[in-house]
Amino acid sequence: MRNFAKKRQKGMSLIEIMLVVGLAAIFVIGALVYYQSAQTSTKTQQTVEGVTSLTAVIRNQFATQGHYNGVTQTIVARFGNVPQVLRLDDTDTLIHPWNKSSGAITIGQVTGTGTATTPSHFYIQLADMPARTCMDMVTKLFKNYAVTVGATAPTTTTGLADIAAANTACGTGGAGALVTLNFVTQ
Repeated sequence: MRNFAKKRQKGMSLIEIMLVVGLAAIFVIGALVYYQSAQTSTKTQQTVEGVTSLTAVIRNQFATQGHYNGVTQTIVARFGNVPQVLRLDDTDTLIHPWNKSSGAITIGQVTGTGTATTPSHFYIQLADMPARTCMDMVTKLFKNYAVTVGATAPTTTTGLADIAAANTACGTGGAGALVTLNFVTQ
């Protein structure tokens, strides 16, 4: 009679190896997705804090003047109390986490407020913001600023009416869609 006793298997079978590799791939993909989400959240928070800080810096520096005539990103960048995260090295260029080139942040006076020589409001414009983060930015800053979406410098202190209007203005933009956000002081 034949002996059908099982031989002792040495090592792992191909199926076992594929299972281990598959599980490892799932863990790596999950970690990458979490990392990208955390990075986006950090950039959004840095930008919100940056806009809030810039507003405080501008208000403090122009308080004695009583109006915002002459406010520009170059002048603001020369103030010593601008957050370092918004500076491009030691230049007069202001940046934000999604755009580290010249023109990323524009600051100016809202010409339709006050008089021509004594404007009572200013704006902070962020160029090339990912459309996917537009709503996060708008909802975090909506109550403190008149928010608009578009590359045109604001001339009034009228912003989007509500969050639904912001959703429409931000668009559904895919991964590469970019928008320009304007924050006008109230």
